[in-house]
Amino acid sequence: MTPVTLAIRQHRPRPPEHRRPPSRGEPVPVAANRRALPLLALVVTGTVLGGCTVGPSDRPPVAVRDAGVAPQHRPPPPQPSPPAPPPPAGRYDPASLPWRDCTAVTAPPPAGTAPAELECTEISVAGDLSQPGPGSSLVLDVTRAGSGPAPLVVLGEAGEPGTARAARLAAQAPPELLESYTLIGLARRGTGRSDPVDCIPERAREQIIGADPALRGGGQLRELLDTTRTAIQTCVQELGTLLSAINSPATADDLEQLRTALRAPVLNLLALGEASRATVDYVDRYPGSVGRVVLDGAPDPGRDDIAASEASAAAAERGFDAFAADCVARDCALAPDPRRALTELAEQLRVTPLEEPEVRVTAGIAFQAVLETLGSPERWDELAAALDAARNGDGTAISRLVEPLVTGRGELPAQFDPGLATRCNDTPTRVPPVRAEQLVAEWRERFPLFGGMFAQRLLLCSAWPVPTEPPAGTGAEQAPPLLVIATEGDPRTPASGTRRTAAQLPAAVLVNWQGRAHGAEWRSRCVTDLVTTYLVDAQLPVPGTLCPP
Repeated sequence: MTPVTLAIRQHRPRPPEHRRPPSRGEPVPVAANRRALPLLALVVTGTVLGGCTVGPSDRPPVAVRDAGVAPQHRPPPPQPSPPAPPPPAGRYDPASLPWRDCTAVTAPPPAGTAPAELECTEISVAGDLSQPGPGSSLVLDVTRAGSGPAPLVVLGEAGEPGTARAARLAAQAPPELLESYTLIGLARRGTGRSDPVDCIPERAREQIIGADPALRGGGQLRELLDTTRTAIQTCVQELGTLLSAINSPATADDLEQLRTALRAPVLNLLALGEASRATVDYVDRYPGSVGRVVLDGAPDPGRDDIAASEASAAAAERGFDAFAADCVARDCALAPDPRRALTELAEQLRVTPLEEPEVRVTAGIAFQAVLETLGSPERWDELAAALDAARNGDGTAISRLVEPLVTGRGELPAQFDPGLATRCNDTPTRVPPVRAEQLVAEWRERFPLFGGMFAQRLLLCSAWPVPTEPPAGTGAEQAPPLLVIATEGDPRTPASGTRRTAAQLPAAVLVNWQGRAHGAEWRSRCVTDLVTTYLVDAQLPVPGTLCPP
């Protein structure tokens, strides 16, 4: 069995604020040691007990004195500089905005949890801080839950309102977190009720999302490109300059305007997946306004859409393997071969699509339904049942899985339009159809289920205006320490991109979770304890801490 190395490094004593003793059975990060210890390497052979472990040290092994051998008097190795302590979480003014109760109209909580009490308000922000003026403002939807004095802003991914995500997290968060913080959900510009971007005709949206992953020929891809080009032209005519203002740097500016509206000295931030890009932009642009930050997964910091899409296809393929293994172990309706069941369903739908009231279920829609749920293991039973029902001619459940993306649900518009705008405005990559056709063939061989789909979608930004390169920020060097969580089996935000994000942030502390889900928050007790200890007690874990599945 491979030895596991635990590295214990020197750390400054933690700040006295919000001290919380660990609960019984709680994994205690090595950084919790209050005394200054010399560098110590402890090699443990066998299984490491407890909730969290520390990754292997890259330092030379420490010499051990053997009986009868004279010790070698060597100067001790230089000690690394201890990380700066996290800043105070600050306080916001609860009366700075006119809040109203909105518990009944916000997204329902996860199954088995009670809804949190929610309040809502709106703030007005400049559409472009570099060109303020009359008629250029936007109205953003904001929610809050909890009673703590410090603000903890929750961002959703492109297309998903952070207000809905904050409501879900509030129903699951540890009580001590809600006593120290108020969760502030922000619906990013263009999403939810925040001046929503809803410009692509529904039929065109359905055709784009439901494009068959098996499309091969140039003619079929050109048809997809033509549909996308027409949809984008409609958006440009309807939204004008607003369309180019839906991006991550603009979200960073909105966060700073939210901080001002809350009358808070700093913003503490909790971002999932793609939302981490806007959060990193905020850290880079406004380092003096940054409190305690948690990035739960992060997209690759590079701006090469081809490389990012390739990594996403590989991650989705691994995610389906995890779903399939779990499905077979539970003897689900798709057993004994869920992969074959999905490919056979796709063939069936190519011949006879299922006409449902909201969404026409095609092969592409079925694959999209899988992508929508792979990152949520708690919904895998629902996914298996939906695919099985479709095999028997009932596409209702599959239609429901993609409804938020394709048509919207309730009063909320479709998530696809603002998601596409953010993606295309955040990258300058424009892939020619010939290159996309080559990648479709190549990726279908390497990633049989999802390779074709991710390669095709490189065309979606081809007709989009190329964005202006945003001014480079330089604040990350001055930013306080922040916590970055990489999930090894994340099917939507590959762990490799999260680690590269952490490597580019000088003050980042990386934690690795060996789970298989999109987002570790509240799914892993180890991660939950580390996040809570950081946010509540201002205590960071040791870099490289490893949390088990």
